[in-house]
Amino acid sequence: MIKAVIMAGGKGTRIRPLTTIRPKPMVPVVNRPLIDYVIETIKNSECREIIITLNYFQTHIKAHLKHNDLNIKYLVENRPMGTAGGVMKALKYIDDTFFVLSGDVLIDLDLNKLLKFHREKKAIATIVLTEVDDPTHYGIAVLDENDQIVKFLEKPSPQEVFSKMANAGTYVLEPEVFDYIETEKGEIDFSKDLFPVLVEKKAGVFGYILDGYWNDVGRPETYLKANYDVLGEKIKPEPIGHKMKEGVGRLGNIWVGDDVHIHESVRIVGPVFIGNHCFIEKDCRLGKNTVLNEHVYVEKNCTIKGSVIFPNTLIKANSHLKDCIIDEKSILERCSVIERGAILGSSVLIGHHSTIRSDTSIYNEVEIYADSTVDSDIH
Repeated sequence: MIKAVIMAGGKGTRIRPLTTIRPKPMVPVVNRPLIDYVIETIKNSECREIIITLNYFQTHIKAHLKHNDLNIKYLVENRPMGTAGGVMKALKYIDDTFFVLSGDVLIDLDLNKLLKFHREKKAIATIVLTEVDDPTHYGIAVLDENDQIVKFLEKPSPQEVFSKMANAGTYVLEPEVFDYIETEKGEIDFSKDLFPVLVEKKAGVFGYILDGYWNDVGRPETYLKANYDVLGEKIKPEPIGHKMKEGVGRLGNIWVGDDVHIHESVRIVGPVFIGNHCFIEKDCRLGKNTVLNEHVYVEKNCTIKGSVIFPNTLIKANSHLKDCIIDEKSILERCSVIERGAILGSSVLIGHHSTIRSDTSIYNEVEIYADSTVDSDIH
C-alpha cells in the first residue's frame, strides 16, 4: 500500500513569535493544528501509513497524534537535513511510490487522482503546482504539452521570473529520485538541490496543476487568511462545534463549542468561531472572521473583528482588536487597541489604554506599560 511522508521538522521562522513555543504544524487554524488538515487529506486517500520527519519541538507533534488511528512512524533529524534530506532518511520504510506532503500547508487535493496522474505519466517525480501572484517566494516551473516540467527555478528574483506556476510543496515520488542526490552534501532541499537536477537530466518530472485551495501559511497574513478560509468553508473540514441559530444580533455562520457563555446583548456577525469554555460579557461585538480558541474571556464592551485569539487569553473591558493575532495566556488590560496585522506572543501583558500599531510583533512574556503606543517590534 502506498505510504506518505509528512515534512514537519521546520522552525517556521517567518511566522514568529507563534512558533517560539510550538512547531509550525501545531499552530492552530480555527482550533485545529495545521497538521490535522494534512492528516485529513491523507485519510481521504487510499494511504494508511505515514512517516513524519521531525526536529523542532518534536514531542509536541508526537503527543498530539498518539491517539490517531493511522499507522504513524517518526523520524527525528538530529541536525537540519533539508526537505529532501529528511525524506531520504525515510527510505528505510519505503520501497515503492510514495507521497510527500508539507506539515504546514493547507491544500484541497485528491491524492488518489494525483497518484493516477503520476502513474499514467510514468513519472519519476510529480510536483503539484498552483498559480500564484508573487512567484518570488516559491519554486516555479514551465511545462511542455505533455505536462512534463522543462524548466524549474527556486525562489527567482523579480527579474528571473518566467512562470507563475509555483511548487505547492506536495509530491509523488519514486524511491530512485534519491539516486540523483550527492549524499555527502549537508542539507539537501527538493527545490534547490533535487528537482533542478532531475529536470536538467530529463529524468521524468511532471507537473500536476492544482484546481483546488492552497495556502502555505508561511506569513502572518497567510495565517490569518487560512483562518478566514476555514471559516468561509473554502477548505474542509469545517470548524468543530454546533452552529448557532440566526436571530437578532446573530448573523451568518457561528460555530460554538461546549460550556460557552455569551451575554444576550452580544452582537455577532459571522463567520465566527467560539471555542469551548469561552465567556463573553455584555455589549461586546464579534465581527466577521473572528476566532476565539478555548478559554478566552472577553469583558464588557469589547469589539473584536477578523482576529485570532489563542487559548487562555483575557481581554478586558472596552478593548478593540482588528485583524490581529494574540497568542495564548496573554492579558489585554482595559481600553487596549490592537491594530491590523499585529501579533502578540504568548503570556504578553498589555497595559491599559495602550495601542499596538499595525504589523507590529511583540514576543513572549513582554509587558507593555499603561498608556503606551508601540509601533516597532519588541523581542
